[in-house]
Amino acid sequence: MIFLRKTLGFVLTTLLIGIFLTLLAITKESSFLAIGLFLTGAFPFVLLIGVPVSFLSDYLTKNLNGKQRNAKALLIHSIFGLVTGLVISFLFESLFLVIVTIIASLIFWLVDEILRKRI
Repeated sequence: MIFLRKTLGFVLTTLLIGIFLTLLAITKESSFLAIGLFLTGAFPFVLLIGVPVSFLSDYLTKNLNGKQRNAKALLIHSIFGLVTGLVISFLFESLFLVIVTIIASLIFWLVDEILRKRI
């Protein structure tokens, strides 16, 4: 059941991040076709960083319940989003990427928490 939740979370998070980045980047000259570019860019990061962090978060908070588990899971996702953003921003010299990765980690956390309650 956890693999179904993580797979669904991965797919939904990738779509939501792609839509978020597309809406963020839309100008008069661009179009919604840019979503494909952003989905392609978000896919490997969510798969290679987001999914393992989500598994780690589940492992580290498995003995906690309620608000305490939610808060610790949020903290874990946020810290890894921040660290990933800082590393990527040094490579591409853009602090804007830190904000994007933190928002992406928050989206992943939110999707995972919603799916945890539903599945």
